[in-house]
Amino acid sequence: MRRTAIAITLLLATLTACGSSPDTATKSESSPSASSPSPAARSFDVYDCKALMEREYEADKLRDFSGDPECGQLTRDEYVQAVGDVIAGRKDEILADASNQVAWDEAWDATGEDQQQVVCGRLAVDGAVVVGQEMMEAAEAPSGNEVEMAQYFLDEKC
Repeated sequence: MRRTAIAITLLLATLTACGSSPDTATKSESSPSASSPSPAARSFDVYDCKALMEREYEADKLRDFSGDPECGQLTRDEYVQAVGDVIAGRKDEILADASNQVAWDEAWDATGEDQQQVVCGRLAVDGAVVVGQEMMEAAEAPSGNEVEMAQYFLDEKC
């Protein structure tokens, strides 16, 4: 669905935002501070960062995680590698979503403006699940992705 665009945006944000400041290029051990960390403080590693990204990916909430505690201790290169690993692990899903989106965009563009307004109106009133199920019932050869397509139209076109 929107994950393809989100994943690409996350990767681009990672490459641009992390490299924008010289102090983020390589992180070193922080100097000891006057206040010692609480016993509950935890040191995170790359696996914690990847786990966070995976959880957020599942929830369609991808963003730049470099400032989060789970990822904040990584160097820029480690962080970029972690993002790449998460995206690479989802590449089949991302490519399938992108393929669907191309087909859905073509179908949308081939639909008249009046009909697009009708679809948007129905989606606003009945929601993507109802409209998607109706599309599935009306199709000669349903793809099984009609609800996702309806949600995509609602999110991206209406």
